[in-house]
Formats: sequence, structure tokens, C-alpha cells
Amino acid sequence: MLPALGQAETAHGTFKLPTQTRWGNVVLAPGEYQFTISSDAAARVVTIRSKESGWSAMVLAQSASMGQSAEPSRLLLTNSPDGKYVQELYMGDLGITLNFGPPKALKVTKLTKLQPATTAMPSASGRE
Repeated sequence: MLPALGQAETAHGTFKLPTQTRWGNVVLAPGEYQFTISSDAAARVVTIRSKESGWSAMVLAQSASMGQSAEPSRLLLTNSPDGKYVQELYMGDLGITLNFGPPKALKVTKLTKLQPATTAMPSASGRE
């Protein structure tokens, strides 16, 4: 993972996932991604963009903490009954740790390319 500080309240970086991973209500396919963290007084929001498809999604951190550490930046993946999920995003250079909860069995959004769909339309007159 490669983080960088773009502006006083915005950080960004890249990461690569080896396996399908849930992050909040988003399902990320294996591949390369970019992220941006924008902060304000109330919340920390991570915007994730797939380098392959160009699709993006936003995920809200459950909690955030500050503190310098000698550890390198990392994305901590944890196992759940539904597969891997992002539990923590730590940006060592900035001393920011964002924590995310396990995925819930709610609606999920996939950041992948759409496959062409074929649909059959019935005739309005009943004739084919």
C-alpha cells in the first residue's frame, strides 16, 4: 500500500487485493485500487476506485484514531463467514488508523465490470 498526503485534510494511496474482499457494503474483486480519505470534524470517509473498471464507492469508518508508529502502512484483512473483509486501514506516515466493522448481510455493491446481459422481451400483443 502506498499512501500520500495530498492536501491538509486529504490522503490518498493505492493497494492491490489478491482475493474478493468486502469493505463495508462494497464487494471488491481481486485487482488494483486507489483510495482517497477525506476528513471533516464529524467523520472519515474512504473513497475507493477500481483501476480496472473505474467504478468507485464510498465507505464510512466506524472509528478513527491518531498516533505515530514505526509500522508501515497496511490494509488489514480479516476472515468472516462471508469471506474476507477490510477491518483496518492504517497509514503509518500520517499516523491515522481507520477501523471498519464486519460486513452485514445487507445490500452489497460490487465494483466490477458489467457483463453483457441478454434479455428476451415478450411481445406486447402476445405474438412473437
